[in-house]
Amino acid sequence: MLWPLTFLTRHSFEMKVISSIFAGLILSLAITASASAQAATKFGFVNTTAFGDDKAGITKLVNANKQIDAEFAARLKELQDGNTRLQAISNELQNMQKLPPAQFNQTAYANKADEGDRLQRDLNYKKQDLERDVPKRREAVIGPISSDILKAMDEYAAKNAFTAIFDTAKLAESGVLLTLATGADITKEFVAFYNARPATAAAPK
Repeated sequence: MLWPLTFLTRHSFEMKVISSIFAGLILSLAITASASAQAATKFGFVNTTAFGDDKAGITKLVNANKQIDAEFAARLKELQDGNTRLQAISNELQNMQKLPPAQFNQTAYANKADEGDRLQRDLNYKKQDLERDVPKRREAVIGPISSDILKAMDEYAAKNAFTAIFDTAKLAESGVLLTLATGADITKEFVAFYNARPATAAAPK
């Protein structure tokens, strides 16, 4: 009776926020480019999923992820331990059912089943609380950083004369991106640019 803890998949929330923000930027720049047929076009491509990479990502975002992981580590461990105990109870009940009728203790079986039911209800409540609290906390911590990344992307595009910058993660997800020349990916360059900027987004609290 184990619940998959997919609601705590790391970076899923902030990548969704960042990608949605970049989608607006991409659309705006694309419209501008189509309206300026005479202007030279220069396109760049970034992989937003790489922003959360522990070693090569955006430092501010990585640190925020670690902060959130630490904040919820105890509650996640409690759920994992509870799931382990629930599985043990399930195994005990199955073993009881295999006993000969003369050895089967109906009272002990009922008590063990009640224990499992109580634990399952408790774990369900705690899981629901985490599913509510984690996204809420990520929005509070990652939201300002995502806005700051968007601002930096505007600065980077203007500084390097990019007409539009596209998110390869979203393009690949939609099946639009079939291939990409190595030199067209500016993820590494943008991450370096962002990490070198003075801190402007509010520090996570």
